[in-house]
Amino acid sequence: MSTSFEFYSRFDAIDIGYAMRALAAERRKRSKGWGAEIRAAILIVALIAIAAIATFSNDAGIGVFLAFLLLIGAGLLVIRHNIQSYQAKLSRSPMREGVAQVVLSALGMRITHPGFEVLISWSHMEGLIVTERGLLLLIDGYGYCPIERSAFNDDAHMREVADQIEVWRAAAGVDTSAPDA
Repeated sequence: MSTSFEFYSRFDAIDIGYAMRALAAERRKRSKGWGAEIRAAILIVALIAIAAIATFSNDAGIGVFLAFLLLIGAGLLVIRHNIQSYQAKLSRSPMREGVAQVVLSALGMRITHPGFEVLISWSHMEGLIVTERGLLLLIDGYGYCPIERSAFNDDAHMREVADQIEVWRAAAGVDTSAPDA
């Protein structure tokens, strides 16, 4: 087995929307549930209940209740727009442009980019996700370094690299089975 792997990757090779969905799915899997979605549903139900109580206890009528629902819907649309805007802004970041050299070794992941160079040890990395589009090396909760599928010889090579990363992470003292806090 090789002592290091070298890849060239573009940060925009795996689009940010896909990566964020993969990150969310991994978080749900690690936390063994749909916590954020359930909390959001409870909040929406609570807001509707408050609107109903406020409306019907004051004999305001169905028109005021529908106005409350419209405001709740508008608020949810604003939140959704902010998330999409954030993703669009991230995808246009100069840090995501150009080709990055990614070297994986027992020391960690070294990324050399026209705008920066960084070495992140395995003990400080959150993990990795193997997707149908390539590997997402998780730097933190929302930061990642993609290596697109075309950088690997085949699926077996991608799996070999992922397995070796897990070996290096375990050697660095990282509990690779621990769920997110």
